[in-house]
Amino acid sequence: MSGEVKSSLNALRLQLKLDPSSEKEILTELYDHFEDRVGELQESGLSEEEAIAIASQEFGPSNKVAEELNEVHSISNWPQAVMAALPHVLFGLLFAFRQWTNAFWLSIIIISVFGAVAYGWKHNKPTWFFTWLGYALAPFLVVGLVLLDKALGAADLSSSWWLWASVVVYFSIVAAICTIILVHTWRRDWLLGSLSTLPFLAVIGWVLTDRWNNGLIQGGGFLHGLEPWIALSFLALAGIVIIFTRLKKRWLRVGVLLVAALVILTMMASASGRSVNLANLVVLAIIALVIILGPALVDRRLGPREQDGWAGSWERHSRE
Repeated sequence: MSGEVKSSLNALRLQLKLDPSSEKEILTELYDHFEDRVGELQESGLSEEEAIAIASQEFGPSNKVAEELNEVHSISNWPQAVMAALPHVLFGLLFAFRQWTNAFWLSIIIISVFGAVAYGWKHNKPTWFFTWLGYALAPFLVVGLVLLDKALGAADLSSSWWLWASVVVYFSIVAAICTIILVHTWRRDWLLGSLSTLPFLAVIGWVLTDRWNNGLIQGGGFLHGLEPWIALSFLALAGIVIIFTRLKKRWLRVGVLLVAALVILTMMASASGRSVNLANLVVLAIIALVIILGPALVDRRLGPREQDGWAGSWERHSRE
């Protein structure tokens, strides 16, 4: 493979936002098409250098080609879209029927979540995988938030130092694990990273809402009375996820995610009435923006992906 062809296809590969199997298949097809076109041009009397130059010009700018490929191949079919929305539906029903404290049903759903994540991880991380991944990590966030609330609710710091130490140690370990997992997955597409963080938005938002309602520690029960609103928010997220996975344009997908944050904030404000003031809503809005757009900032700092031996695989393919 000539250096020019290799450079062009690598520039294209770095801009693709597809799962590894689709990416490899598309790039292999493009490589074969490029080779065939160079061969046709050489048969017409052009030198190899001239043929490669013309084929590269016909290929077009890599960013335009990558944009078109991303749009065409990132759309999920209806079964995949439903699969992506399913965990939101399951947790929505769990709260709708007030079974979220039922150990049996909660265990069944959590086991299903981890099973789906394991399956998706081994099968090239399809789009639906990212929604399930968010729910696999959400329980760790819930435990941390409850520990933090207990530490904040302790009256005497001298007698609660062990709580604060537990919070620091717990969040340090969980943050390290989550960072490794999420960064590995976000390298493909930060929008899918944002999709995986939607459960975090719901968890943090409703826990804070419950605290502002005096439902944590001092109140009469964790999330007591908020179940219908929580269920509705999860079902709304399910619908938003289906829309997200069926859209082609990336800017529309970003808009849908921001709408998801707005919907969650609206429901929290409606459920809380006067207990959530303007300052609280501003805090929630900032948290929502960080959760939704945070993966984009991480993506910018990660830089380009490694080549993963792509050139060698194409060269072996060309010799077959």
